[in-house]
Amino acid sequence: MRTGILITVIAALAAVPAFAQAPAAAGDKATISAKWDTVVKVSETVPTTQHLANAFTLRSSPLNKKLLKDLRDLHTNDTRLQLWFSVPNQVVAELKEPTATETFWDFKYIDPVVVDFYKNTTGVHHINIGTIPRWMFKVGPVEIPNDPAASSYDYTKDTTGDLLKDPTGKQFADFQARLFQWYTQGGFTDEIGKYHKSGYHYKIDYWGILNESVLENHLSVEQYTKIYDAVTEAIHKIDPSVEFMGPEVVGANFLLPWERYFLNPKNHSPSAPPVTWFSFHNYVMAMNDPATWQGKYFTDPMGEKDFGATALAFAGQLREVVKARDELSPKTKIAIDELGTFVLLKPFDINNQLATNPANTSEPYNAYNPLYWVASGGNWAADFITAENLGVQLISMTQMVGAPTQSESCSMINWETAQPNAHYHVLELINSNFGPGDKIVATQSTSSDVLAQASITAAGRKVLLVNSSNKPVQVSLAGVIEGSHLKAEIVDEASGENAPRKEPVTGAEIKLAPFAVAVVSAGSK
Repeated sequence: MRTGILITVIAALAAVPAFAQAPAAAGDKATISAKWDTVVKVSETVPTTQHLANAFTLRSSPLNKKLLKDLRDLHTNDTRLQLWFSVPNQVVAELKEPTATETFWDFKYIDPVVVDFYKNTTGVHHINIGTIPRWMFKVGPVEIPNDPAASSYDYTKDTTGDLLKDPTGKQFADFQARLFQWYTQGGFTDEIGKYHKSGYHYKIDYWGILNESVLENHLSVEQYTKIYDAVTEAIHKIDPSVEFMGPEVVGANFLLPWERYFLNPKNHSPSAPPVTWFSFHNYVMAMNDPATWQGKYFTDPMGEKDFGATALAFAGQLREVVKARDELSPKTKIAIDELGTFVLLKPFDINNQLATNPANTSEPYNAYNPLYWVASGGNWAADFITAENLGVQLISMTQMVGAPTQSESCSMINWETAQPNAHYHVLELINSNFGPGDKIVATQSTSSDVLAQASITAAGRKVLLVNSSNKPVQVSLAGVIEGSHLKAEIVDEASGENAPRKEPVTGAEIKLAPFAVAVVSAGSK
């Protein structure tokens, strides 16, 4: 999530089975039903997260080792490493423009982040080193902090697509190809013919091209597509097996127009590889009032000025994304590789945007209501249900660790202790219980407050429950899962920074606390 995005969101702020229950009324009770013989879809959806470069990814940080353990303990597949422009020393490998006699490649702070990422994740790896070096634009220099932990949002200031020195994208494509070679081929030859040896031979499965460039560099979709094609052609020559993530777009007003242009094969170079992934982001925001969170995070319809979509609006939005994909590029897969929430702790001041912008605030962790992390996880769980039902291949929780000046309220970790919070534990809960290959069956809830999805997993029948309200709800599962030893795994305010709480389900009923997420299954003695 980006500072420019939040300014837009805050200014605006001053249907799938989970939401296909318009006749259902809200209330303090809900009854779930499932038709186990009616499989509506076999899940393709991978639940995962993103690891973002910031102060805590530096090995000198006292929390670094604990953070990496938290990442490792999630056991996610398709995990994304995102080297975001806001900490330039950790993400831009050549901060100065090369000359005819000298280049300035420096991986001193970048390499440890990449190496630690690979050491602490398994399976498919998704790498996004997507910042365009500032010197590739016709803009003046900005001061870059010497401290590699310091944020520098000015790095992309005044950059636009119209100011690119090479609008064809070839200059950036060559830069990206060298980064790719550094980490996969053992090294690269630089702009003046000098070879730089790395010794790295990592497997990069997915390579992301730029990140939210519509706001970070003010690119049009036409400008982005040229750059995308140039990069994919260059890297595809190095490794034909790599798949590319793009356009990494964010914003409700941008999403469908960008998709319709980007997924139209006529708008791409004939020599570029086919578009394998359509990737986009969604962030939704609320004031610091739990009484408003059901509406702001779950049920409000999309307004004309809204930047992100609530869970209900997101379901409708995602249906349109899938429809456009099926029409224009049916073999392209869909990735929601950033999905999160923000909460505004202080009134936004349009005249002091950075200081009051939640992407840039520096608050103590205890300034945040513990219930907020539960609600944030609940929002993601609701979107996961939608993604599964619509055949989305990847959905990623943002973000492993937020930090002061680095989107605190997106964090899955207490940035003062590196202890996972309820937001993290929702992903842990879902990733350990659900995934590709599960059979999703027809499921209904009698309450619009409770979202439910029953699935036949390799481990047996399970039901995912989400309380979207700020009140407790008694949920009946009578007849849904048979057995005398039903069990529930629950994330709520009481479980807090602990692993999902396990408890028996008595009489096929479970009480969900506000915004709680639970998985109910047949247990054993």
